[in-house]
Formats: sequence, structure tokens, C-alpha cells
Amino acid sequence: MTEAVASLYAKTTELLCQAVAADTHHRYSEALSLYNNALKSIAELQKQYTGQQRTQLESKFCEYSGRVSMLLRQLADNPAYYGDLDKARVGLDAAHRQHLQGSVDAALNLYISSIGCYQRILQQEKSGVGSDSTKAGKQWRRELLKFANTCLKEAEVAKQTASPAIESSESTHSSSPTLTVSDAQSALQQQISGLSLQTAREPDNTNRSEHTSTPESRRNSAHFISQPQHLSPGTGSSHTSTSSMSNVHSFHDTMSNASPVCTTNNTHTERLTDDETQVVRITSHINGLTFLPWLDNDESENFAMPDYFTDKDGLLTLSRKQQRKLWQWRRASHLYGQPQIFGQYGCGHIVQETVTDCSFVAALCVSVEYEHRFKRQLITQHVYPQGRNGMPVFNPAGKYMVKLFVNGLWRRVVIDDLLPVGETGKLLCTYSITGDIGQSLMEKAFLKVMGGYDFPGSNASTDLHVLTGWIPEHVFVQDQAFDAERTWTRMHDGLRRGSVLLTIATGEMGSDVAASLGLVPSHAYAVLDARQVCGHQLLRVKNPWNSLRWTGAFSHADQISWTPDLMHALDYDPAHERDDQGIFWIDFASVCRRFDAIHLNWNPNVFAHRASVHFSWNMDMGPRQALHDFSANPQYTLVVEQGSDPIVWILLSKHLLKTEENTDFIALHVYDGTGGRVYEPRAALHIGEYVNTQHVLVQLTTSPGERYTLVVAQREKTKPLHFTLRVLSNTHIRLMQAPVPEYCEDVMGQWGSASAGGNTASPRYMDNPQFQITISPNARTTSGIITLETAHKHPVNIRVFRGGFLVTRVLEINTVATSGKYRSQFCTCVLEALEPGSSYTVVVSTFEPFMFSRFKLRIGLGSLFTVAPIAREGAGMRMRELHGRWTPGSECVGGPDQSYHKCPRFLVRTECETRVLARLQTPHAEHLPLVNVSVYEFDDAVLGTLCASSGSYTNSPQGVATRQSTIGRAGSEFLVVASAWDHDVDTSFVLYFYSEHAVEVTPLFH
Repeated sequence: MTEAVASLYAKTTELLCQAVAADTHHRYSEALSLYNNALKSIAELQKQYTGQQRTQLESKFCEYSGRVSMLLRQLADNPAYYGDLDKARVGLDAAHRQHLQGSVDAALNLYISSIGCYQRILQQEKSGVGSDSTKAGKQWRRELLKFANTCLKEAEVAKQTASPAIESSESTHSSSPTLTVSDAQSALQQQISGLSLQTAREPDNTNRSEHTSTPESRRNSAHFISQPQHLSPGTGSSHTSTSSMSNVHSFHDTMSNASPVCTTNNTHTERLTDDETQVVRITSHINGLTFLPWLDNDESENFAMPDYFTDKDGLLTLSRKQQRKLWQWRRASHLYGQPQIFGQYGCGHIVQETVTDCSFVAALCVSVEYEHRFKRQLITQHVYPQGRNGMPVFNPAGKYMVKLFVNGLWRRVVIDDLLPVGETGKLLCTYSITGDIGQSLMEKAFLKVMGGYDFPGSNASTDLHVLTGWIPEHVFVQDQAFDAERTWTRMHDGLRRGSVLLTIATGEMGSDVAASLGLVPSHAYAVLDARQVCGHQLLRVKNPWNSLRWTGAFSHADQISWTPDLMHALDYDPAHERDDQGIFWIDFASVCRRFDAIHLNWNPNVFAHRASVHFSWNMDMGPRQALHDFSANPQYTLVVEQGSDPIVWILLSKHLLKTEENTDFIALHVYDGTGGRVYEPRAALHIGEYVNTQHVLVQLTTSPGERYTLVVAQREKTKPLHFTLRVLSNTHIRLMQAPVPEYCEDVMGQWGSASAGGNTASPRYMDNPQFQITISPNARTTSGIITLETAHKHPVNIRVFRGGFLVTRVLEINTVATSGKYRSQFCTCVLEALEPGSSYTVVVSTFEPFMFSRFKLRIGLGSLFTVAPIAREGAGMRMRELHGRWTPGSECVGGPDQSYHKCPRFLVRTECETRVLARLQTPHAEHLPLVNVSVYEFDDAVLGTLCASSGSYTNSPQGVATRQSTIGRAGSEFLVVASAWDHDVDTSFVLYFYSEHAVEVTPLFH
């Protein structure tokens, strides 16, 4: 090493040490000068070396030149200095809006805040060295004077129109250091008179509020966060979002003024019910954060502040890929100076980067393209702060607010402008190649709700619903019911009218196949246009990656399909297609072959009439699996009023509480008829498919004056769910909760060894649990429903009889109602026209005897009633089970004039008076015979007086029985005769003999 080189090396080392020291102590102007001199020296040293030493010097040069570049951007865009003018502009716009809305007090405060920003500029200029007499400096001076005078003028107008109450308030707080209009005016006039502006200044390091990473410190802090210092509680409370405690407190105020939920047209609205308020309260907490409903006065949010805004909720969680690439979080102003926000036309400049949110970026692209094509705001109207033209504007303080449609309501999402940046200085989130930050901010707000940049993905129609509130519809191309022509017509016509936003998605495919087609597996694409031209159905599509295009028919690689006429019709220039921005043409037939899903989002404003409701489905509402029992499902009655060709769309949306795999399979069933409550599955107008998506859409063409029941269902409940049900129509509609019986009673019971009697064909049917229902005599004729639910999956049935007494045999003439066929685990029985004061018997049964299970019987009627169990036959009595047989010609003589002494008989001896009852059954007969059982007095072997009889000969499965009768005295005898009508009966029988007291029974077979 020569002496000259050694001297240069020492000089360079000294310059770098001084530069780093100045940088570390925030003397940024001095650091810049020293860095520049050191870089010149390093450049000279590079000429003196080769090989590894030269490579090391080149690395140092890149490192320190990168630091210089970053310092220059920060100094040029520091809102504590140059940003004051932008803050004043934002404040002035906000003040103007408040003034127009009549909020004079708020407007006056904002005007005064804006004056304060101008004052700081003037003070800095007054203390500056030198004078800027350049053309740019003079232009800046004129602009400053213009804005200052405007601010003063409007503030004075606001003060003059202020109410006496406001003036009184100002005088009461006169001791406050707050700047008044008159003070500001005199101060500004004094400072403007001696103003000397310069276009380039050093920042005021004493007020510097941002920590900056030096090359040395960055080595030890790979995930450096660039942000302002925390303000003290006394000065910072108005510059941050509401604390968690104040969020809880403010929720009541928010909901008392929340936008209405239940609407039946575009003008009439209703407030939230208490139940709905509770639902909205619960579902405002998403992924650990709180997102309150949007209020009209949220548009007046204060965005003008003296320092950088930092989101109190902290930085968003990064994906693993982002974490590996992250260099630091940077302010948008530090990256781009004073960038535009959605200032670019179209979506060709939007790029998905690193985050796995292709569905969101596709949604963003079609939204931006819609605004460009139809010259109407869609998503840009939801980003704040805004200029007087309603478009979002850059805020040097870095505070933004986005309005998103989440969990059934528009909600406010507050963010700062800190964005993740990689080592190369490239954003690690969605960005614009033009430097527009609107896309990055919108993505940050969306992903804040979704839990962070570590987003597992979604589908574009769901994401578009969040961005726009437009109705999502999923069309699965591979579904058997897919109608390609109808779908094309709806897509084409909807895009032409501006009533639909379109995205498409691929499914899983092999990597080789995907590469050969220029497609990405399981990926969302934005549809920018749909054209039917020259006999072709074509879509213009964008890949959110901004690269990698379709290579099949009608692609840039297709030399055959692009005829001169087609190129002219679509304004297609092959030369312009050489640059791959991920945008391509594809024919609809190829979409149907290569893509899995078409997602459509429809403008809700095409429907003049709407209604909606928020509700919860808790775990205690019905069984865990309600595939057969809809009794406790959320249900709503929809009434379609008179109108021509009514069209009704029904959207069921499950609320999001945590971003995770969706394992909740939900469905929406639609039943036509009376609009009454549905208790079990039956024939329906629409049977919904159980799907694990967030939204379910049902489209109906209805008839005027019809009533429908909307039944929300899920395959299996694992946790409480919350929903919003929206109904949209071109005619007047009414949506209300499906009616439930006014009076309900639950009865718990069980089938055991003695009470599981089986179905109506079983001899033991009478042993089933029976209940007496008595309608109040003062009630009106009423109707209702009985439901039966079992703990086990046994087939069950309900049957209702007249009378209210024990049913011992089934007669259709006495049957009032039945649940129909035996159904597994759950059944319902509809009751109609029940008379006041009347009594009825309810029998619940399993299909087979000895099917043991617990059950719950729910009785719901429109009038007051009582219910009580009915005692079993022979309850409280002694029972003897006796067996016998009829043999043709001997024990069975048949006919009404038969000789009873030839029939099977049983001698009964009693020592006291007792109540008795006899039942005769033929459980093993192939064909049920007509039978009778009777009790006679028996004295000296002579058949005496008839004491009790089952009446006419009958062949019921349950057999025949006498009524309870009182017989006996000390030492008396009686004869029980079991007879059959036909003389050729050959079968066995069972006689059940019940007595109040002990008796002696002896068979007397012939």
C-alpha cells in the first residue's frame, strides 16, 4: 500500500466515523455531508484495489449510499417540517365539511389548528438562513399566502356564525393557551410581512420525533420499526385511536345512533332491536380487535395532527415469508414523498406481493377498474381523509380510516401508514408500480380486520363483499347444474350495465399442466371486461401477480385466433402485448374447462326494497345435530307484497370472529305456504346445500302476496354462531321472526321395560306414555304443534286422540292428529281447531317395543292449556297373567249363541269386595280373531248375572278389555269367560286380570 493510498484510507475511515456519530445523534444534515465525502473517498479507493478488497469496498459503498438515500427521503418528506402545509390543507378541508354540516364549534377548532400549521412554517422560515428567490420558492410563497388567507377568512366566518353558547364557551376558557382567530390573524400578518422562504431546509432536530436506523444499528436490529416517539398523555390522547376501555364505553353511544338494519325500502328504516344490538356488540370483536359500526359523523374524524399517527393496535402480524424478507416498517411518505391515493386509472399498475391474498387483490382490481370504466366511485369513497371532491387525499401525519362492510354493517377501520419493506427497499405488500399508496392502505385495513398479513386466503366475492357490500354469488363451473350460456349472458349483460363485479378462480392442477397453460393453481383472477364479438365470447382477465399470462386460445401467444376484424373490434395490438403485466384475453369456453369457479358480486342498489336482521344461534337452541329437528332453528317469515314479477334474493352471512378454517356447514331452506314455523324437513321450495362458506345466496322468482318461511340450518353445532339475513327485492317485502306458539310446555319422560309398547300394531301400544291435554274453557278455538325429541336415534311417533282418557286401542275415528310415519329421533304433530274446554290424549311411541330412551315432549298452543300424565291400565292394582287356547270344536264353539261353558273360563274367588278389570289379547294370531271377555257371577256351577264385558266382538291388536267393575263379597265366586266369534279359531291368547285386592284364580278349561 502506497503512502497516498494509506492516507486516503485513513481519511475515509475518519469521515465514516464522524458521519455515523452525527447520524446517531440525529444531526442529519451534518451526517449527509460527511457521508457524501466518505463515499467520494471510497470511490477513489476502489480504483486502487482489485479482487476481494475491491469487493468489500463496493459492499461498503452500497451500504452507505443506501443510508444516504434513505436520509434524503426522510428529510424531504418529514411531516414535522414540510408536512405542515399538507396538514393545513387536510385540516382546512375537514373544517370546511364541518362548517357546511353546521358544526361551527368543531369547524372553528379545525380552522385554528390549520392556522397553527401555517404559523410553524412561517416561524421556521423566519429563523432560516438565506432567502429563496427562485421561481419555485416564489410559487410556494404565493400558495402559502393564499391558503393562510383562506383559512383566516373561513375561520372568521365560522366565528361570526357561531352560537352564543359557543362564544360563551370560548370566553370561559380564555385562560387556555389555545390560539384564537384574531391572535392568529395578527401573528400571521406580522410574520408574512418579513417572510423569506427557502425550498430546501434542514429539519429541526430538537423536535425530531422519529428514531432512525444507522448502518451500524441496523446490523443489530433487522426488524427496525420507524415510528414517532410516544406523546405524553396530556398531548397525545387526541392523536390515537380510542382505548379499549373507551371502546367499551362508546359502544352504547355507537349503537344508539347506528345505521338502521331492518329496512323494507330505501327510505323507511327501523332501529336495531335489543337482541340485534347484542349481536352487533359481540361481533364487533374480530381477531382480538374492536371494529365499531360506522356512524355518519365518522366522516368528520380529525386527521390533522402535529405528529405522526401510530395505530394503537400495533403492527400487523407478518407472514413467515414477509418475516424472512423484512428490513423495516416505513412510512408511506418516506417511501414516496407525497404520493397519490387511488390517483391512477385502471388496475394495470397493481401488484400482489408476498401476501397470499390473491382473492383480495383480484377484488381490488375489479373495483378500481369499475371506477375507471363507469366514472363512479365504489371503494375510493370509503377511504379517509378526503378532499372536497370526495376522493381520498394524502395525510402527512399518516392517519387513515377505511369504511368496510363487515359482519352485516359498515364499520370503521383506523390504520397508520407504516408498511413492511424488504432489504431491497421494495414493499412486502400489495403496491402500485406508480407509487400510488391507495392499494397498500386498503389492503392494510382489510387485513387488519382479517388478523394480519398472515392471511390464509379467501375467495374474491367474499372479499368484494367486505370492500363494497355487493351481494356475493358463487357459480361452480364443474357442478352438474352449471348452465354455461345462462352464466355468460348474466356476466356479459351485468358487466355492460355496471351491475356486477366478476372474478374467476382456478382449482388444483398439476404444476406441469399449469405451467403449460400459463395459469396458477388455486388462484384468483380479476375479470376486467366481457365481450361478445365476431362470434366469440371473450373475457379480459388480470393475474394479481402482474405477470404470468394465459397461453392458450386468444392469448398473446395465439397467432391463429386473432383475425384482423377481431383485433380491430377489441383494439388489440400484438406489439403492446409483449410486456407481460398479467393481463390477457381468454375465451369463455376455456374458462369453463380450466377454471373451477366464477364469483359474481351484484350491486344491491338494483333492488328498490330491502330488509335485514342480525341474530345469534346459541348452543342451547335445539339439538347439536338438527338435521331432522328444525324447531329451534332461527326462522323468519317473508311476506312478498303485491307487484309484477317479484324477484327476491336472500343472503345469509355468517359473522367472522376469528380468521381460521371454516368448519361450519350452513344452509338456507325456503318453504312456501303460510309463513309459519317449520319443525322438521319436508317438501320445500328450496332445499339448501350445506356448505362451509361465509355467505349463502338464494334467488327466487315469487308470486305476489306469497308468504315464505326462511329456515337457517347447520349440519352440526360446535359453537355459537352469529348471522345477518338480508332480503332484497324489486317489490315491497316484510321480514319478521317466524311465529312461535304463545303457550308452551315441556314434558320429560322415558320409555322403559314396562312403557316401551311399540307402534299401533303392537298389543302393548297402550303401555306407551300417555298425556292428557285440556284446553282452558275460557280460551278460543286454537291450534298448535307438538314435537317429540329422543336421546337415541329411535324411530318415533305422536298420535293424538279425543277424550283425554287412557287409550287402550287405536281407532281412526277417535284420532285427531298424527305425526305420520315414524321418524328417527324427532317428529312433529300439527294440531288444529282444538275446542275450548275439551280434552285430548297424546300417545308417544317408538316403532318397536322395548326401545328404551329418554324423550322430551314439547306442546305449544295458541291458548292456555294444562297437561298431565295418564296412568297406565291397572295402575295400583294386582295383575295376574293367564294363558289359554281356543281349539275348534272343543274350546271354541263360536257365534253369539255359543255355550259359554265350552269356552276357556277362569274361576275367581274373593273374600271381599274388590275392583277388577280383565284384558284379552291374541299376540300370536296370524289373523286377529274377533274376541270378547266377560265377567259373570257363578253360583252352584250356574252362570249368573253379567258383571262386566268388553262389549262387541273386536279384533284390535291391543285386544279387548272390560271397564273397571266392583265385584265380590265374602266367599263369592265369579267366572271370567274368553270367547271368540268364529267357531274355527285355533290360536292362543293371554288374559290380564287386574284386582284391587288379592283373589284366587283357577282355570276351568273343558
